[in-house]
Amino acid sequence: MNIMKKFLYFIILPILILFILYFYLPLKINPLKNGSIVLKPAPVTTYSNVQTKLAGPHDFPIYRNISKYGGINAFTSTKDFRNGLLQSLKSAQTKQGRFYQLTVNGRQIGWVNEKFFLRSKLLAAKHVSLTRNPYYSFPVRDAISYIADKHGTLIDPKKVSASQNFFNSTTPGKFTIKLKYHHLKTTINVHVRPNLNEGITVANRTAIVGPSLVKTFSGSSKSSSPNWNPENNYQPETEINRYYDNKHNFMITQFYQPRFHSLTPQPTPLNQIGVIPQGISLKQNQLTVSYFSEPNVEWGHLVTYNLNHLSDPLKSQNLLTMKWREFKNTSRNIAVSPYMKLGHGQSIGMTKKYIYVLASSNKEANPDKSEEIFQISRKNYQINHLWTIKVWNRSSYYPRYFHNACFINSHLMYATFHNASKGLYEYWKLSRNGNTWMPTEIGATQSDFVKNNSPLQSFTSSHSKFYLAFNDNLFIITHPGKLIQHYQFHTLRETEGIAVENNRPYIELARRPELLQIKNQQNKKN
Repeated sequence: MNIMKKFLYFIILPILILFILYFYLPLKINPLKNGSIVLKPAPVTTYSNVQTKLAGPHDFPIYRNISKYGGINAFTSTKDFRNGLLQSLKSAQTKQGRFYQLTVNGRQIGWVNEKFFLRSKLLAAKHVSLTRNPYYSFPVRDAISYIADKHGTLIDPKKVSASQNFFNSTTPGKFTIKLKYHHLKTTINVHVRPNLNEGITVANRTAIVGPSLVKTFSGSSKSSSPNWNPENNYQPETEINRYYDNKHNFMITQFYQPRFHSLTPQPTPLNQIGVIPQGISLKQNQLTVSYFSEPNVEWGHLVTYNLNHLSDPLKSQNLLTMKWREFKNTSRNIAVSPYMKLGHGQSIGMTKKYIYVLASSNKEANPDKSEEIFQISRKNYQINHLWTIKVWNRSSYYPRYFHNACFINSHLMYATFHNASKGLYEYWKLSRNGNTWMPTEIGATQSDFVKNNSPLQSFTSSHSKFYLAFNDNLFIITHPGKLIQHYQFHTLRETEGIAVENNRPYIELARRPELLQIKNQQNKKN
């Protein structure tokens, strides 16, 4: 009997103690409630390839751990992270459904129900309007915004089946293209505009004599920011940069962009943000950057940073190490697009509702092909409208294929064309009326600006002035083509974007992606 009592004592007492501890210990030190100990763990599946997701319309709790019954210890929600880079390498099936171990902007957060993600969606542009051009066929998958499978994992648009891969833009009319991925289906409504002469005009502006050619480096960057190298393991920068010219003007760092940490050693372009910037737009302190995973590709991502809240030029680099509260605030002000067609990514602009992209190809010299213009929602990065344009000087024998352009509003775009055979730059205005973009040459400068045949890297317009950015050089030109000002900085880093905000020029540099403001004798105190 005594043996039985002792046996019951040693069995019941620990159970009673565990029962009391479970219900009365505070959450922080309660290992069963806070997820430190899981009595009935759920089986976890680990993926060899990263799963990239998009947020759905509703917010869900994020848990520290999971069991076979569901999430354990909800400590935050998805509301601060829904616009960021959402990825996962692990999932688990529970009685409450499938959960994914969520990583946001490269940092592991916790477990979330897959109902948080957009699932079983194939979305494409609502409207596609093509200019008539017998020398161009539209790649129909360019109109895809994203594909998410039944678990919310984004799928490469190349895997989508189409009723036809390319749509010839010779015959006017309205047509329907069918897209399919497994059980997901959608259609694209294509309108080929009827006017065959649309975009055919005359380039007859008299060029204004421009500056003598200046030195610049050709090819890719010859230098980098101090820590962007193997010796320093590409660690975040700890100091801002200042670059001076010989007239006491200088560029100063405004914002180092974070390097998005990859979850796998060899991520696919769909899952990798950057690290190559190609273009920027800046509106009301909202910075949008086009990023590509490697040179000379035409699909990438757009990332928007709210610099009204990300005001420190250094902190946003430290996504993996910053304090939790700071990470939540930073993630709240970073928005990442799906993987989408951007062309070379140099020609982008923003309005209140939309991001506009002229998706030209840097692999083309001056073809008679059409060029794509994307109207992308700033709210969710979905392609709302897609147009094509062509600009020919009298005929297709003298095309004007634009590698650099900027958008002023939803109905106005400026572009520049390097007429290398005549040693001049032409400036063009394209005005949209309905679905038609009508070109007019408004100016020209008789100069190649730089030596070494170095290409124009970025272009924008503000207050009736054009800004032409080459590597280490910025020229400010009147719309008719007269030189106003020239800056030359010796950074030896590629210029990857130009923007003007409040009459102040901003330059994006490569190696590390970095936004700098140019300050001259008039505005250096501001």
